[in-house]
Amino acid sequence: RVSPIRRHSAMAMDTGAYVAGESIYIPISGTDEAVALNVDDLPENVDDVLGLLQAELSPLGLWLDLAKAYLQRGKEEHFRAILETGCSPEIEEYYPDAKYQRTCLMCAFASYYTNLGSAEPDKINRDEHFHRAESLLNQASLIRRNGAPGDKEEQLPVLGMAHLKMARGDTAEAEKLIDAARNLKDDGAENVAPMLWKALFLFRRAAFGDALQWYRRALRAHPSAPATVRLGIGACQLRLGQFAEALKAFERALALEPQNPDALLGAALAELHGASPNGDDDLAEAGGGGESSVAYDAAVERGLQYLERAFNVDPHNPATRVALAKHFLVANDGDAVAKLTETIVAGAGGGAVAATNRLRAEASFVRARAAHKTGDLAAARSLYQAAAQLDDTFAAPAFGLAQVALARGDVKAAGVYAEKARAAFPESHSVVRVYGHLRRVEDDARSIAAGGGVVSVGKAGAGAGRDAETAAALRRAADADASDFEARLELGDALLGAGEYARASAAYERAAEIAPGDAPSAALLNNCGVLRAMTGRGAHEGRFEKARGWFLRALAAAHAESEGASGVGLDKKTDAATGEALDVSSARAKTPESALPVAFNLARLVEDRGMVAEAERRYRDLLVASPKMTECLLRLASMRAERRDFDGATKLAREALAADAEDTDAMAFLGHLLMKQGRWAEAQAQFKLLRAAHKPLGAQAAQLAAAAGKDPKAATHATDEYAMISVGNAAYYQAMKAQSAGNRNRAGSDEKSSKAVKEHLEYAATMYTKALQKSESNLFAANGLGILLAEKGKIEEAKETFQMVAEGLRAAATNEGDESSGDANGAARDRASKFPDIWINQGHIQMAKGNWDAAARHYAQAQAKFFHNLDPSVMLYQARNQYESGTSGLPESQKTLRRALHVAPWNHRLRFNLAYVIQEKAQREMQTLLKAGQKIAGGGVAEDGGTKAARLQTAIDEIALAGSIFDQLLTVAAAAEAGGETEGDDKDKEERKRRASAMLGFDKSRVRTHAGFCRQSLKDWPQNLPKARAEDEAFHAKRESLMAERRAEMEKLAMEKAKARADEELRRKAEEAAAAAARDKFKRSNEEYMARTAGEREAEAAAEGRRGKGGAAEYVDEDDDDVPAPDAELAKPKTAEEKAALKATGLFSDSEDEEEEAQDTDEEEEEAPDAEKSDA
Repeated sequence: RVSPIRRHSAMAMDTGAYVAGESIYIPISGTDEAVALNVDDLPENVDDVLGLLQAELSPLGLWLDLAKAYLQRGKEEHFRAILETGCSPEIEEYYPDAKYQRTCLMCAFASYYTNLGSAEPDKINRDEHFHRAESLLNQASLIRRNGAPGDKEEQLPVLGMAHLKMARGDTAEAEKLIDAARNLKDDGAENVAPMLWKALFLFRRAAFGDALQWYRRALRAHPSAPATVRLGIGACQLRLGQFAEALKAFERALALEPQNPDALLGAALAELHGASPNGDDDLAEAGGGGESSVAYDAAVERGLQYLERAFNVDPHNPATRVALAKHFLVANDGDAVAKLTETIVAGAGGGAVAATNRLRAEASFVRARAAHKTGDLAAARSLYQAAAQLDDTFAAPAFGLAQVALARGDVKAAGVYAEKARAAFPESHSVVRVYGHLRRVEDDARSIAAGGGVVSVGKAGAGAGRDAETAAALRRAADADASDFEARLELGDALLGAGEYARASAAYERAAEIAPGDAPSAALLNNCGVLRAMTGRGAHEGRFEKARGWFLRALAAAHAESEGASGVGLDKKTDAATGEALDVSSARAKTPESALPVAFNLARLVEDRGMVAEAERRYRDLLVASPKMTECLLRLASMRAERRDFDGATKLAREALAADAEDTDAMAFLGHLLMKQGRWAEAQAQFKLLRAAHKPLGAQAAQLAAAAGKDPKAATHATDEYAMISVGNAAYYQAMKAQSAGNRNRAGSDEKSSKAVKEHLEYAATMYTKALQKSESNLFAANGLGILLAEKGKIEEAKETFQMVAEGLRAAATNEGDESSGDANGAARDRASKFPDIWINQGHIQMAKGNWDAAARHYAQAQAKFFHNLDPSVMLYQARNQYESGTSGLPESQKTLRRALHVAPWNHRLRFNLAYVIQEKAQREMQTLLKAGQKIAGGGVAEDGGTKAARLQTAIDEIALAGSIFDQLLTVAAAAEAGGETEGDDKDKEERKRRASAMLGFDKSRVRTHAGFCRQSLKDWPQNLPKARAEDEAFHAKRESLMAERRAEMEKLAMEKAKARADEELRRKAEEAAAAAARDKFKRSNEEYMARTAGEREAEAAAEGRRGKGGAAEYVDEDDDDVPAPDAELAKPKTAEEKAALKATGLFSDSEDEEEEAQDTDEEEEEAPDAEKSDA
């Protein structure tokens, strides 16, 4: 059909779809008519179309339009035929100037083959398609390169090559080509295609914010862009959670293309996700409530309408079907879910858009969720696994697998899946809740396997493990749902395991408030009380009252539980009142077994407050209720030990062992008491019994022991670190005892004592080494080895060891609250951080090396950090360090020992050392005075204490004081040896002496020696006083003489200085008088000259007047300007004083005086006639 030519912009390369009913017009050359081809009724014989195009030399843009029209109608052979002819080499002969159009044909044909290769499953065919596309793109790029010299590279081939690289999987190279294409032109014009490709790359990398910016740049550059640009904008905003903005973008795309299925699906998802409080969380259940339910329902309704429209436009679109399946999943319509996802999961789709692996994975996940809801765990597990295999980046199936594994009891597998789900959905409440619960179960299992116990009140107790991280996860879950009792309880468990007691207390108390049925368990209430007692800072904050309130509620709950009641009071006051009634002596004596821990904690709380008598009554009442409750006996023993009643404490500890021979706490405490009493051998034997005691194993540990061929029932505490270190400590102290005995009894016992010392030290080293082999971070064992090294004289090695221990303590303090703080090693470090021996031993090492200042710092740190500067033992070390530092340190050592005696006046060892320091100080002072002469400079009392006699008298007084203290100690020692301060009925004299010496802390023989020295000194030293006084008097006399001479010399010097000042003043005045006389003389000379020349000047003035009248030239004598005017001040006559001063300097003579007098007379005579004239 021939018709007039219709203007058609064929060269614009329109990429839009051809609307049904439109036509493509092929102009007839030489006329204004064209052949119209309806796109819905294109000729079947493509050769006819090609013949027409070739005959009329139709623009190549029409060739491309016709090829695209055939392709959109599914006629690929016709498409290929047109483009193969258009891309043939012969076409260049007919269209030599249509370089851009030829480039477009080749790039379009290459894009076709690229898409074919992307969809081709066979590798050989796929590579063939890609090779064909690459060949076409290379030809297209050569069109411009082989053209005129001014031709620039075209953009389209670069974009096509980027498309090909992307299809081949080389994303990095493809993105480089896209960046290069942005700097090129499309037939000399700007093109937004590189921006859209850049946005697509960023979108696929999940950089949705950056992709959104590129889509917006493309839209600003090309406001009339097709709907696909707005689809990209909406997709980015949808992924960013900007649902309202995404909905607007999709609606604008629908305004351009009302039947666009992608825009309809995007609008539906924006409505549905925007209405859901969980956004686009695939793991959350949809639902609204409260005031927002109406808006939610309306948004869901609009979203479903969009989904329905999208489904009607393209019923086979996999993304639409998956979205509908998710809706029916929420609606519990499993049949609809199965129908919508069946073909997608199977990979058989009939739509124009093929289902990607991600869509297939989502479809499988939705089906798995449906099966999971119905309880079909096997089918759900299979579908979850299929979804995970289809797309390993899709993490939602991992959460489903974790739930299924947890339901099947496979905690380990559930934990692995939950970890993966948490990494992908860190903000999902459901994921975090399950993840935290699994962590608590796993930590509890580890604790039990290691021989520990469950100390929590929840279903999964706190164990040694990753409690801090678990607590962080559970905190998010608990905060997301404030009414989740189990989450709050498990959060308290994790915080308790992590050592965060204040936060654990808050979590437990919150759990008690939201407990189901308003009836929290006794265990939960007890935990609240314990943590409240631990975390309170003082009585002023009500720590005692708050903790007691929780314990009373727990006591009431425990009694109710023991009686089989379902709950206790409905409020706190009722529970507390019930607990008060149960917390009396008569009721405590009948406490049921389940309530004993709570009653014990109440007694412990009273003891902590210092109410010792009340605490003892409570412990005794509980022993009536349960005679085998060894905890009460041990607490009674501990209170006795605090009062230094070691006999009573030891008796109670033995009672506890008699009640339960396998009680390791009683064994350890008895050994501790024996160590406190210095009974090292007995303590070592007790700790050896502890190591040999039976150790009950957990189920898993017992299985491992049996698998290793060991009898689980034969397990002992032989490798217990506390027991090994305690045995080593006892051996070390025994070595020190043997060494001390050898020093006192040197005759005939050196070899025996040395052998005993060596054996004990070697055994201690063995125990410390074994403890370190079990736990390399055991600071107590390392400290023990450092002490042994110091004992062997290896000071440098000991110093290094103590430094490593100190570094470990600092690391423990830095990492407080870290994960490791919950394990055994972390607990050991926590105990070590409260262990002052580390600092004290470092002080010993520095003192042994002579570093007195460093040693003083270590001792001061130990005092301040652990003892509030009140520990007498550390004061003794400080005094020893000051004593060793030299004579200058003796006064400080004396002060330190005096202060220690104020703290512990019963400590005779301190008193002995104080007397010794006073004696040493006096003796050194005496030796200094006798050897050195009098060296007091400047007279008077010097800074070192005064004159020689005064210092000698002070030394005598101090030696007398030391002697009196030694005499007191001898009296105390005699009383102790007589049995007044010793224990038992041992009548052996030597044994009584030994025990007295050990108890008092000094050797009586040494005290006797020092007392004798003091008495002898008191006899000898006073004899030096007269001589010292005579020396002092001679010194003072000489000093007075020297002072008198010095004063005379100073006076003479002062007089000379005064004379010099007077002479200087006289010279200055004379110079001033001479200057004044010179001025006067000059003035008089000037006046005389003026008087002598007065007549001449008058005559000259008259002559000049006449010359002026006669017209003669005026004469001016410029020399007159140099004559100064008379100064009346200078003409004044000199006074008599001024004349005398001038005569003294030679500047004034008697003749000048006579001239001055004559002048004065002439002036008087001149004034007389004037006076007469005025009278007349």
